Amino acid sequence: METLQDQLLVAIDSNDLETASHLITGDIDLNAPCTELQGAPALFLAILNGNLAMVQLLLEHGADPNFRAQEPAASIYSEQPLALAKQSRMLMNWEQYHPIVMLLEKFGAIDEGASIEPEGRLEKTKAEAKKWQSQK
Repeated sequence: METLQDQLLVAIDSNDLETASHLITGDIDLNAPCTELQGAPALFLAILNGNLAMVQLLLEHGADPNFRAQEPAASIYSEQPLALAKQSRMLMNWEQYHPIVMLLEKFGAIDEGASIEPEGRLEKTKAEAKKWQSQK
């Protein structure tokens, strides 16, 4: 029998916001490391799928925007949700992942490895990402 966590991962992976919403109202720990994700929580899967509404749902119901993944998840994905979203934004699709980065920051996500960037750096980073993405 599938656990609530397993059912939630299926809902997240299939972008089924309605089912995920129903499951979250049950007794489920959104910050529990998932075996299927090598120890990362469900929030990581929602970020990887690039589903802004799903990320928001999880954050609104207690997913930790500063969760620190342990190995092997930290090496496979990233150590924290914000870093994962920023990597996805840079490597996969700026328009899809930039709103997720902004949402995570709105919910208090902190990028411990980042320095304060001068004005205009975001636009330069966006241009670099677009160039990288066009080469795929």
